[in-house]
Amino acid sequence: MFADLSGTAFAEKASKSDYAIPAELKPVWTWKKGYSAEESQSFRRAYLPDSGVTANDIGSWAASRMSEIGPSAIVHRNGPVSALKTKPMPEIADVTATTALGTMTLREMMDDSRSRFKAITVVHKGKVVFEKYIGIRDWDNHLWASATKIFNGTLGYIISEEGLIDLEKPVPYYLPELKDTAWEGVKVADALHQRSGLDISESRLGSAPDHPVTLFYAIIGGDPNLPADVSLLYAVKASQKRLEPGETFEYSSINTHVITLILEKVTGKPIEDLITERIWSKAGMEGDGVLGLSADGEPMAFGAYAARLRDLARFGILFTPSWNTVAKERVVSENYFKKANAAAKREAYGRDYMSQRLIKDFGGTDIGASYQWDAVFPDGDLYKSGRTGQCLYVSPETDTVVVWYSSAYKAEIWVHAYAREIVKQVFRKK
Repeated sequence: MFADLSGTAFAEKASKSDYAIPAELKPVWTWKKGYSAEESQSFRRAYLPDSGVTANDIGSWAASRMSEIGPSAIVHRNGPVSALKTKPMPEIADVTATTALGTMTLREMMDDSRSRFKAITVVHKGKVVFEKYIGIRDWDNHLWASATKIFNGTLGYIISEEGLIDLEKPVPYYLPELKDTAWEGVKVADALHQRSGLDISESRLGSAPDHPVTLFYAIIGGDPNLPADVSLLYAVKASQKRLEPGETFEYSSINTHVITLILEKVTGKPIEDLITERIWSKAGMEGDGVLGLSADGEPMAFGAYAARLRDLARFGILFTPSWNTVAKERVVSENYFKKANAAAKREAYGRDYMSQRLIKDFGGTDIGASYQWDAVFPDGDLYKSGRTGQCLYVSPETDTVVVWYSSAYKAEIWVHAYAREIVKQVFRKK
C-alpha cells in the first residue's frame, strides 16, 4: 500500500505543517522488501559516516546494514525463542499526536513520506496488539542508535544491586586512569544519570576541533587526521568541569561510555558478553544483536547497536509486569522502578537541549531522567530515543511497550509524542 503514496494528495492532505525534506530522498517504503544486489553494492561503495548522521538514502540503508559499514561484535541470543502472541487493536492507528509534521493520526504520520518512519510494534500485556513494517523487513537488524544506552543503564543497576559497583564512589575509584582529571569529583551515579557536570553535552559537537565531544566522534569515525594511537579514552580524559556534578541533566555519550568502561572493569568481561549473559540470552530473542566498534575496536555501547524490532520490544517487556512472557527469570527487579523514579531528580531536568526538546514534544514539565532513560514520567513511564527517531517507550503501569525505527532526515523530525499518546489514549484511559 505504501508504494503508491509518495507525493500524493493524500499525504499532502494529511500534513499540517510546511516541514519538507529534500526532493531527491526516496520514501523509505521503496525498500520495504529489501535492496537489490546492485543497490547494495552501490550503497556500500558510497557510504561515509556523514551518511549515517544525515540519514539520507544511503544512511537509511546503513541503518539496517551495520555489520557492513564497520567493525562489530556479536551479542548472542540463546535458548528457545519467546513466541509473542497477537491480539490486534487496529484502533491504535487512529491515535492522534502533534509533532513538527503537524497534528495527525498515527496512520497519517506513517503514510507521510517526510517522517521516514520504518516500523512500529506495540505490545500490551505481553501480546503484540499493533505492528507495521513500512520500510524494513521484520527480520532486519536495524540501528537502535542511542536507545543502546539503556543497556548501560540496566546493567549499571543490576551490577550495583549485586554490590560490584557503589554508585556513590567517584569514577576514578573504578577507573584509576581517570585520576587527576575532571572525573575526580564525579560519582558513578552522576555519570549513570547523565549529570556529570562536565562540559561534554552532545550539543558541543563541532564547537571546536579539540573539544572532547568533537574528538570523541572523530575517533569513532576513524578520522585519518588523528594520531593512530588516539582512543575514546583520550576524549574522556580531556573532559573539563562546567557545573557541579549531580545538579544538572546534560545528555552525553561520553557519560555512557564511562559506564561501559566501569562495567567492563568490575566484571572483567567485554560489554557485548555482559549484554549477552545478563539480558539478550534471557529474553527469548529471535536473533543476535550487532554491537558497533570504533575504528580502534572500542565498544560503542552508547549508540551503535542493531537488532530486530520485535527483539527491541522483548527488551522493553523486561520492564513490564508481563516480563515472564519472554523470560524465565526476572532480569529487572521490582525495586528498579522505585529507584529509577527516586533518581529522576526532576529539578535537574529542562536545562539542556535534549530535555528542553522532550518537554516541548511531550507537552509537560514534570519530567526527570535516570539510568540512561531520556525521560522518566511521574506515572512511571520510561522513554529512550535514538538519533534518527528510534523509540523505546515502556509503561509499566499499563503493561505496554511501544517501539519503532525511523531514519528521520538529519534527526530533525522525532515523532516520539505518539508513543505516550498511544498509552494515554488507548490504555491509560481504561
